[in-house]
Amino acid sequence: MRRRSHMEISSMIVILSIFSIVIQFIAYYFLASTYLILAISCLIIILCTHILLEQTLTFEACFIYTILILFISLIITLLTYFGTEANIIPFTNTLYIIIALNWSVPTTYCLIRSMFDHNLRIKKFHSFYRNVSIVFILFYIVILIYGAFTKDAFPWAYRMKTNGHNFIPFWNIATQIENYINKMIPLSDIVMYLLSRILIYIPYGFYGSLMLRNTSKLIRFIFLLFLPSVINLIQYFIIPSRCDIDDIIYGYIGGVIGVLLFYAINTVYRGVSGRDFLSKNTESRYFSNSIHF
Repeated sequence: MRRRSHMEISSMIVILSIFSIVIQFIAYYFLASTYLILAISCLIIILCTHILLEQTLTFEACFIYTILILFISLIITLLTYFGTEANIIPFTNTLYIIIALNWSVPTTYCLIRSMFDHNLRIKKFHSFYRNVSIVFILFYIVILIYGAFTKDAFPWAYRMKTNGHNFIPFWNIATQIENYINKMIPLSDIVMYLLSRILIYIPYGFYGSLMLRNTSKLIRFIFLLFLPSVINLIQYFIIPSRCDIDDIIYGYIGGVIGVLLFYAINTVYRGVSGRDFLSKNTESRYFSNSIHF
């Protein structure tokens, strides 16, 4: 295959990015089914990512493509959210899912392609994964800070009103279960309460396990407790009603799930490719060297 010039690769990335966004928002505008919109979005992203990998033989092109579709969809969503009712594109929560797909789908597809690329035909997966992870972590930090320290943020996760901090383990969840038994709240409130506090720490556990893979279990245990503990300590002084010892427990559970997710991915990756996920060594098929991230 003829080696493509930087200008050809750049043009291809821009064209495929615009094509992806146009198809996504045409589907969003004309289709009523959210599932169909998201299915079309996933298919078009996979198709464009596949074309880039086959034509450029480098994951770097996919990173630029991911950044373009991510930020274009983010800008459109913000303009729609802060616009008026007369907007051409109406705002719904589906737009948030499209933004998430524009990061997660190309990342997942590239991970799978790297896993099955036994001859290392496509280059620079490590730098691709590092860069998309940095973008995700920046978004993650902003959402975490906003949700933890903004009083009116995510009201669906804080439907149970409290007057102050809580240092009694499982007091709030026991109260909610009692209210559910007495038919004062729906079961969905309890599910949302638990999931919102567990799921938010899964990325923390995943990337923490990735970065601290070769450290002792004690350090990893302390690390998983560190962030939820610090957040609740700060909440104790600025938003006492948000300070809840249960959040530390649920945060730790979420972190453990993130750790298990990392080891599950690494196990599958090693089983298919014969090498550890993001390992420094790319020559030998079987090794246990430290990761490169």
